[in-house]
Amino acid sequence: MIKPNSLKKGDRIAALSLSSGMAGDKDILWRYEQGKKQLEEMGFKVVEYPLTLAGSDIVYHNPKKRADDLHQALLDKRIKGIIATIGGIESYRLFEFVDLEVIKNNPKIFIGYSDATSVHQMFQQAGVVSFYGPAILTDFAENGGVFDFTREVFEEVLIKNNANYTYPHRKEWTSEFLAWDFSNKDKRRKLQVNEELIVLQGSQKISGKLMGGCLEVLSMLRGTKLYPKKELFQEAILLLETSELTPEPSFVEIELRTMGLMGNLQLINGIVFGKPMDNKYFNEYQEVILKVLKEFNLENLPVFYNASFGHTEPKWTLPLGVLAEMDLENKKLKILEKATKS
Repeated sequence: MIKPNSLKKGDRIAALSLSSGMAGDKDILWRYEQGKKQLEEMGFKVVEYPLTLAGSDIVYHNPKKRADDLHQALLDKRIKGIIATIGGIESYRLFEFVDLEVIKNNPKIFIGYSDATSVHQMFQQAGVVSFYGPAILTDFAENGGVFDFTREVFEEVLIKNNANYTYPHRKEWTSEFLAWDFSNKDKRRKLQVNEELIVLQGSQKISGKLMGGCLEVLSMLRGTKLYPKKELFQEAILLLETSELTPEPSFVEIELRTMGLMGNLQLINGIVFGKPMDNKYFNEYQEVILKVLKEFNLENLPVFYNASFGHTEPKWTLPLGVLAEMDLENKKLKILEKATKS
């Protein structure tokens, strides 16, 4: 995998609306500006492109122009990284317009989560490391300021670029809904005590390259050219998390079973499953994961549960395509190599 250059203070970062265009909606624009200000206070210069703040309707009806924004940001030598404004539901529509050679020949940090899973698959197909992590509206625009945990992990992975970085335990978490209303901009969401990282099964240590993303998006991509190829599953650590739609346990069961029927579960070295939003189906998800793995005689496949990524905050920044280690005895996830080139 090709690694992009690391970030440093003073770098220009492109803010792109590759999924939903709500960052430019009249009633949400203030929140985008709040997230932009936070990134600027962290030392970055945030740059918008034609569709970044064009609004939901224009962004939805112009997937080619979204792809053009991505190409322009990649080709602009002044831009050192790209961050999603937010997720959405249909960024897969960019794929027919995206030139993978532009991604490959101009490797840059791309970071986002949820529907950004589709864009991550484009980077994976181009052979470029990308980062499953915070977005502007959901994380950097957090009421009262971005969580220290989110910011610190972001900086450790993308700026300090440690070759051996152990992800910290998130002691507190939230997915409390507070309306994105200007009157709430400084109102902190309520935090809850977090359970520790759970070992569902497996022992000792295993390693593999990180891959995966949002389970609902991967489900949507199955059968298309954007779905991860077999070789990507080979000896990988599969990251899975569910969205704010909090799908029924039966959905998780069916999707995992389908991965098994396709022969993909048998190829991987381990699974890291993110905490579900609102902790909904917290126990039920564990039950169906174990149930399906048993069906495929994978009772020894290492599985972490309740990991700090996806649709709860604060969150990790995870480099897709980088070698990582699951230390099941000590309940730790770490990356074993630098996530960026320099």
